[in-house]
Amino acid sequence: MRPRPTILVKLLVALVVPTVALFTIFALIAYDGSRRDLDDELGRRLESIAASVATQVRAKYVIDLGPGDELERGYQNIARKLETFANVHEHVHLTLFDDHYGSRGDSEGETPIGTRYFRAELDREEISRVWRGQTASSVTFVGQDGQWYKAGYAPVRMSDEDPTIALVLRAEAPASYFDRLKEQAQRLVLWGAILVLVSILAAVITTLFITRNIRRLAAAAERIGGGELRQRVAVTSNDELGVLAETMDRMRKQLADRDARTQQMLAGIAHEVRNPLAGMTLFAGILRDELPEGDERRGHVDRIQRELGYLERVVNDFLEYARRPRPELRPVESDDLLAEVAQLATTDAIEIAVEPGKVELRGDPGQLRRALLNLAKNAVQAATAAGHRGKDAVRLSAHRRGDDVHFEVWNRGKEIAPETSGKLFEPFYTTREKGTGLGLAFVREIAIDHGGRVEVASASGETTFTLVIPAGV
Repeated sequence: MRPRPTILVKLLVALVVPTVALFTIFALIAYDGSRRDLDDELGRRLESIAASVATQVRAKYVIDLGPGDELERGYQNIARKLETFANVHEHVHLTLFDDHYGSRGDSEGETPIGTRYFRAELDREEISRVWRGQTASSVTFVGQDGQWYKAGYAPVRMSDEDPTIALVLRAEAPASYFDRLKEQAQRLVLWGAILVLVSILAAVITTLFITRNIRRLAAAAERIGGGELRQRVAVTSNDELGVLAETMDRMRKQLADRDARTQQMLAGIAHEVRNPLAGMTLFAGILRDELPEGDERRGHVDRIQRELGYLERVVNDFLEYARRPRPELRPVESDDLLAEVAQLATTDAIEIAVEPGKVELRGDPGQLRRALLNLAKNAVQAATAAGHRGKDAVRLSAHRRGDDVHFEVWNRGKEIAPETSGKLFEPFYTTREKGTGLGLAFVREIAIDHGGRVEVASASGETTFTLVIPAGV
């Protein structure tokens, strides 16, 4: 049979998976939002730096210079200004270039005039806005050193008298916010792991509470199914499981009431039948005595008496089943009990063997004797019907296994069919021509009253009935 998912697995799927999925989505949104905000903040900062520096630089001093004019006074002055502003704004690299992306000065003083800035050329769209008098910033990019960078652009005018835009000032700085994003990502991973652990712990604790009540209900259902109707179903919660427990307890009470009415009916029927049965038995005996020896009618009377005897046994079985008392527990020794049962059930054809072994338990000696005697007589009948004789056909034994005592009644004989074994302990079910079907049902009731059970195993010409009773000592 294919394994079914447990409640824990279902709760983990229903609780942990959506929680982790939602947190992951939130973390991704938060991370992306933080990255965008920090990127925009850096872009605005670089645009502001570029615009501020651009107000201190005039294009007329370098616009007409060409390669090799790096020693000109105008170029040197602008280079020193750029270097000064770059030192003020830590980690910022400042460059000037014309409309052909040729260098017109930089804060490090290492780039010859006319050197083409291919990196700036990639930002054509942003720089086009600068030529219209606006500031702009580039997208974040990876530099040759593998680090992330960003650049801000601002227009540089010809002079105070001539506002014509002649050059573009570029302020470039490393995107250090990625370190902050990395720290944020690490924190999100940490919180995600904590969330997963808390969710799993919550699912496990919830499962323990739920399954504990379910196990109690399952045990109660087993008791009710086994015929134990006196012990109430405990209600331990106010949720749906509590409602189920209340419903099961009402069912238990209804079954107990119906069982009590059935027992009363059986007792009443047996009582009503017993009185005329006694009279019939009496007059049958008188009739037999009045018939002379050798009269063929005495055979008819003998048959009537046998049938009346069988009917009396049926009535007694009904009364015993209907009036079964609650067990009176006291110390019992298995060897004495089995020896007595073997003595009572032994016949001329079969002598019951008893395995040695002394086991102590608490139980009702009379009821246990009744149950074991019934099982032993059935075993003798089954062995006899199969043609077995002697001391190796039926065997009784008792063993302590954990907290239980196992009384085993073993016999050789025809196996019990699997489709029949499940019905053996039902009241009024019998495979014999003359049987009430109450013997094994009574054995089961005795076992249940002691808090135990009855098991049957039959195969390869052998059958074993096991009466399992809690030791209680």
